[in-house]
Amino acid sequence: MGVGALSVSRFLGARRQMPKKEDPYECGIPSVGAEGEKFSVKFYLVAVSFILFDIETVFLMPLALRFQHFVQLKEGLFVLTLGGLFVFVLTLGLVYEWRKGLLDWNR
Repeated sequence: MGVGALSVSRFLGARRQMPKKEDPYECGIPSVGAEGEKFSVKFYLVAVSFILFDIETVFLMPLALRFQHFVQLKEGLFVLTLGGLFVFVLTLGLVYEWRKGLLDWNR
């Protein structure tokens, strides 16, 4: 279906080439500066860190929602210990990033 839609669009669509249509455009503002400008690696490190800590929330949410069930099964302390260990390891990663200055945008 996707190939068919693209083919029909290619053969039946308008073929007007306008110089304004080829200009880069982002978020309602014409872009200024070099088009091929590279981003700093720090941007990617912060983005990966954000995804990592976002995934932490996804993994801890089911644990928090079902914790009462684990307490009833007498496994509450074990599950709490595992959850605490998980948060501890991620906190060590955050402290490492902070100490290395990876969260400082002005460096």
